[in-house]
Amino acid sequence: MSFFDDDDFDEPTYVAHEGESRRASSRRPGLGGLTGGGAPPDAQTARVRQIVALGAIVFILILLTVAVNSCVKSGRKSALQDYSRDVTSVLQESRSEVADPLFDVLSSGEEANALQSRLSSIREVASDEADRVKSFSPPGDDRGKAAQHDLELAMNLRAEALRVMSQEISRALADASTSQEALDAIAGQMQALLASDVILLTRTKPLIDEALRDADVSGAEVQAPRVLTDFTWLDAEGLAAKLGGGGGGGGGGSSSGAVRDRSGETPATPGLHGTSITGVTMGGTQLSAGASTAVPGRKVEVQVNNGGDSDETQIEVGATFAISGGQSVSTKRVIATLAQGQTATVPLTLPAAVRSGVEGELTITVGGVPGEENMDNNKQTFQVTVGG
Repeated sequence: MSFFDDDDFDEPTYVAHEGESRRASSRRPGLGGLTGGGAPPDAQTARVRQIVALGAIVFILILLTVAVNSCVKSGRKSALQDYSRDVTSVLQESRSEVADPLFDVLSSGEEANALQSRLSSIREVASDEADRVKSFSPPGDDRGKAAQHDLELAMNLRAEALRVMSQEISRALADASTSQEALDAIAGQMQALLASDVILLTRTKPLIDEALRDADVSGAEVQAPRVLTDFTWLDAEGLAAKLGGGGGGGGGGSSSGAVRDRSGETPATPGLHGTSITGVTMGGTQLSAGASTAVPGRKVEVQVNNGGDSDETQIEVGATFAISGGQSVSTKRVIATLAQGQTATVPLTLPAAVRSGVEGELTITVGGVPGEENMDNNKQTFQVTVGG
């Protein structure tokens, strides 16, 4: 009967509670394991850890920002240098492949058809350069955009100037009834070439150079050579005097003006010194003093003889044509060396103002050499009518 006493039933109840306690205890270590074991950190420790983690993240972000910014600056410097080099390259080519050949052609003395053909070739080069700059990518701020805009404007002015010149050159070399309008048009385009120089030197170059300085880039400044350096090309009268042999663009080739007389200088060698004119042709026709001669063109050839005892150097030979009732135009060349007893043929082409239908007086002059005493044979004058 003792097995059925109330006290005997307390143990199963106690065992059941003890099992629950063990199961609860077995779950608690598991929670501790998820946080690394042991009791969870207090609030202050957790906050310190969070601050340290946040600081590490900020530091990494700063490093990334600095690295990216350095790459951006380096890329911008490189882009500026490349852009400056591209601009310099095309401007130097514009001088050497467009401007220099242009003035050489205009002062060559060639006939209208040959001049037009050569000018058309130069025009194509100028047009290609104008198209080429449109592909340039200016880096940086609004200064780069402004510099690019002005660069394109300047190159377009040059291309358009060559287009008009190649169209008008034939009329400029025709008779007086049609040439003046064409000469005015060509002189106007010379003004456009001057304007392109002004734009590049006062806008494009300063803007790019300023951007380079701000980016701490040195040694990459834009080089912008002028294409027009002789301002006598800018008006129709000066153009007519130069066109066809009267002078080169920035110098070189034939020139105009008085022939230099050096007879008053002390000669380098003793003995007789002297030169003389032995013959003159114009348009292939032999000229005679005191007679009026009809000639077919503007080309003059002068035969100069050295009658002295020594070789002579730097002898100037010039031709001046005084148009009846109009202006006088001139051209000259230099004989670099003329040996003793030898004769040189000097080709000269009178400026475009000497055109078909013009009458006038042609004067040929040979400059005296050092020690020359007799200058009677150094000058001859002819009456000439220019035909077709």
